[in-house]
Amino acid sequence: MLFNLPLKQTRHVDIIKPVEQAIMNCYGEVTLFTEIRDVVEKTQKLRQNLDYEKINLSIATDPLTSENLENNLLEYLKNFSLLFKHLRFEQGDQRSPQVMFYWSDSYDHKRSCQLNSGRLELISQYYNLAISYYYQANSKIIKDTDPDRKAAYTKLRNGLWALDQLKQHIHGLSKDSISQLYDISTLNLEFLEHAFCGLAYKALYQNMMSQVKTFGLNNVCGTIFEAAKEFTIALKAIEGMNSQYQKQIGKNFLAQILPMIQFNQIWATVTGCLQMGNFHYGRIPDDSRGQNMGKALGFLIRAQQLIQPIVNDKNANKTYSPDQLDQLKQLNQQLTQLTTEYNYKNQQIYKEQIVAQDLLPYPPLMEQIRLKPMEPVSFKEPAQGANKFSGFVSEEALQLSREIKIFVEQTKYSLEESVRQLFDQKNQAYAETYVTYFIDMAQQKQLIQGGIPQSIQDKISYIRSRGCLSGIEKIVEQAKQKSVTCNQLLGQIEQALLNEQQQDLDNRNKYGAQWKRIPSNQLNQQYFNSLKDLKAKYLQAQKIDFDVMSGFENSKEALILATQNDNIIIQKLPKDNNNSDFVNQNAQTFVQLTSTDQQVNSMVDQLKAIIQEYNQIMQETNFTKIAVNGINEGIPKEQVFNMAIQNVQTLIENFNNNMNKVSEVISQVCGLARELSNLKKQSAEQVQQSGQTNIFAGAQNVIDNIDHSVIFYEQLKMHLEEQDRKVKDFLMARSIESQQLIQQLNQQQTYQQSQQNQVQNPPQQPQQPQQQSGYQYPVYPQYPQYPQQPPNPQYPQQPPNPQYPQQPPNPQYPQQIPNPNYPQQPNPQGYPQQMPYPPQQYPQQQQQAYVQYPQQQQNYGPWGQQQKK
Repeated sequence: MLFNLPLKQTRHVDIIKPVEQAIMNCYGEVTLFTEIRDVVEKTQKLRQNLDYEKINLSIATDPLTSENLENNLLEYLKNFSLLFKHLRFEQGDQRSPQVMFYWSDSYDHKRSCQLNSGRLELISQYYNLAISYYYQANSKIIKDTDPDRKAAYTKLRNGLWALDQLKQHIHGLSKDSISQLYDISTLNLEFLEHAFCGLAYKALYQNMMSQVKTFGLNNVCGTIFEAAKEFTIALKAIEGMNSQYQKQIGKNFLAQILPMIQFNQIWATVTGCLQMGNFHYGRIPDDSRGQNMGKALGFLIRAQQLIQPIVNDKNANKTYSPDQLDQLKQLNQQLTQLTTEYNYKNQQIYKEQIVAQDLLPYPPLMEQIRLKPMEPVSFKEPAQGANKFSGFVSEEALQLSREIKIFVEQTKYSLEESVRQLFDQKNQAYAETYVTYFIDMAQQKQLIQGGIPQSIQDKISYIRSRGCLSGIEKIVEQAKQKSVTCNQLLGQIEQALLNEQQQDLDNRNKYGAQWKRIPSNQLNQQYFNSLKDLKAKYLQAQKIDFDVMSGFENSKEALILATQNDNIIIQKLPKDNNNSDFVNQNAQTFVQLTSTDQQVNSMVDQLKAIIQEYNQIMQETNFTKIAVNGINEGIPKEQVFNMAIQNVQTLIENFNNNMNKVSEVISQVCGLARELSNLKKQSAEQVQQSGQTNIFAGAQNVIDNIDHSVIFYEQLKMHLEEQDRKVKDFLMARSIESQQLIQQLNQQQTYQQSQQNQVQNPPQQPQQPQQQSGYQYPVYPQYPQYPQQPPNPQYPQQPPNPQYPQQPPNPQYPQQIPNPNYPQQPNPQGYPQQMPYPPQQYPQQQQQAYVQYPQQQQNYGPWGQQQKK
C-alpha cells in the first residue's frame, strides 16, 4: 500500500434547467434544447451518481471501487465536455448556463471553491479521475507480477493523461478564484505528475529485468534511474507543500506521503547503482582499459551513502514501515557483500582508482520507452448524441440566426397588426354605412321563416368547439391564475431587492467606514427600472381584464344558449316583423349583402389561418441550424437569409393578396348597404336596435379577448422569470460579498480583542492561536480526520512561508441558478389586488403593416384587442 490520496468532494447541482434557459436566452430556439435534452439529462444523472463522500471510504481498499469510478467518470466527462464545448459554462458569460459548481479541497474538505465555471468542474473531475487511476495502479503493483505491473504502468499513463487535461483547463481560471484549493496548486500537481512517472518507470524496470538479456542491463538501469529522477522531483514538490501548507493541510497527509516518496527515491537510486555495479564489473573482460572496476565501486559507494544512514538509524521505524525497512536492509546486505567482494578484487588484481560521484556514467533512458500520457480507449469514442450539437457554433452564425429570427418575428407582428387594422376598417365602415343594421334585418327575416342564418351558425359552432360556458370558464380561471403568478413574481422580486438594500444600509450603519463597498441603491436601479416597466404592463393588462370580464359576464347568456338545439335558439333570438316588407321588397340586394359579408368573414378566417400556419412554420424551423450550415458551406449571408425565410415567403405573398382582396370586398359590402340606406330612411333609434341577433358574435369576441389575456400573461411571466433570475444573480453576488466582508471584519475584531487580552492578562489567559490575516473562508461541516502521525525527526516541520499569504477571492462572483418554485398565495377575489411597485424593456411589437388602412382612435390592451367603450 502506497500513500493515501483522498478525493475532492462536490455537491449536487441542477444542470438541466440552466442549460435550457441559456439556450433560450442565447439562441431563442426551443428545438435546440429539445434535440439535446437526452444528453443533458444523461449528464445530470451521471453526475448525481458520483457520490465521492461514499467512494472515498472504500477507494483505498477496494479495487472495484476505483474501477467503477473510472468508468463512470469517463462517461460523465465525455458528456459534460460536449456540453462545455458548445455551451461554454464560463464565469461572467451571460450566455452560458448559470451553474454554481462546488468543490472542496481534497486534503481539507473545509476549504472549498464555488464558481459558475465549467473549467472548475472539469479540473476537479479530472483530478478525481487521476486519483482513481492511482489506486488502480496501486492495487496492481501490490500483486508484484509482470502482467499486473504492466497493467499498473498503463493506468499510470492514463493518470498522466488526466493530469494533462486538468492542466490544460486550469489555465482558463484566475489564480485568485482557486487559490484556496491546495490540491490543484502547482506544487501538488507537480508532485502527482512526477510520482506517477516514478511509479510507472519503477514498474517498467521490474518487468524489463525479467528480459534483461533482450534489453541489456545498461538500458534497463536507465529506466530505474529515470524513476529515481522522477521521485526526486516529486520529493522536492512534497517538501515544498510541507513547508507552505502544513499548517493549513495538517500533518496527517503530508507526513505520510513524504517518507513514502523518499523511500521510493532511495530504493530506485540504490537499486540502479547496485545493478550498474554489476554491469561495469561484467564489462571488464571486454573493456579492460575502461576503468570498469572503478566505475562499479563508484556506483556502489554512491548507494552506500544513501542507504546506510537509514538502516543504521535506530528511529527509522518511526518513519518507514517494517516492509520498507526490510527492503532497504536486503538492498544494503547485497550492497555490502558486493562492495566487499569488489574492493578485495580491486586491491588484489585491478588496482583502479574509484570514479568520483560526479563522473559516474549514468545510463540514459531509451527514447522508445520514454513515458507519455495515454488517453483511455473508451474516451476516444464520441459521446452518444454528439451529432445533435450542430446548431451550436460560431458567433457569426449565431448573429445571422438572430437577424433572421428578428425579421420573422417582426413579420409576424406586421401580419397580426394588419389584421387588427383590417378589423378597425371593417368596423368603422360597417358603422358608417349601417351594414350591421341591414344584416340584422335580413337575419331576423330568416329567423321568422324558421331557420338560423349561416353566419350565426358559424359562430355557434365556434362557441361549442370551445366548450361553451364551462370551457370558457376554465380559460378564464387559467388567465386569473397566470395573473396571480405574475403579481406574486412582481412582489417577490421587489421585496427581495428592498430587503437586500435595507440589509446593506443596516451593515453600513453598523460598521461605518469599514463597510467599504458600493451602496446597493446605486447598483439596483437597473432592476427597479425594469421591474417598473413590467409592472406598468401588468397594471395595463389588469384594466383591460376588467372590461374583458364585464364582456364575459354579459355573454354568459349566449354561451349557455349555444348549448341548446336550433329550435330553442330560434325561439330565444329576437324577431322584428316591422322590416319584413322592406326586406322582401329588396330581397335580392339583401341576399347579395349577406353573402358578400360572409365572403368577408371567410377571407378574414383565411388571413388568421395564414398567420397560424406562419407561426407553426416558425416553431418548426431551426433558423440557427440553417444559419450554421450556410456559414459552414461558405454561402453568402444574403442567400442564407433568403433560404431561411423561403418557407414563409409564399405565405406572406398570399397574405398580402388576400388583404387587398378583402379590402375590395368590404367596399362592396358598404356599397350595397348604402343602396339600402338610400331606399330606407332609418332613424337613429332603429340603428341602435341593430345587432339584436348578433349576441353570438359578441361572445366570440369575448373568447378571443380571453385567449389573448392568457397569452399576454404567459409572455409577461416569461419576462418576469428572466428578471427574477438576473435579480437572484445580483443578490447572490451581493450576499457572498457581504458575508465575506462581515466575516473578515469579525475576525479582525476577534483578533484585536485576543491580542488585548493577552497583553492585559498574560498569566491568566492561555495563548490564543494567531488568526490568519486576509480573507477567512466559511467554516463548513467537519469531516472525519485521519489519525495524526508524529513528526519525523529527520524532517523537521517548517513554519508557514510568509511569502505565500492566502489570496482573497475573485471579486467577480458567478451567477446562481434561478429557483422556479415560487410560493403561490391563494386569492379568493380572483384577480390580485393592485399595489404600487417601485427598476429589460418588455418587448414592444414593431408594427409594419403590409397594407395601409385608415387609422382609428382605438384603445388597445397589451395583446392588441380593442377595449370596450
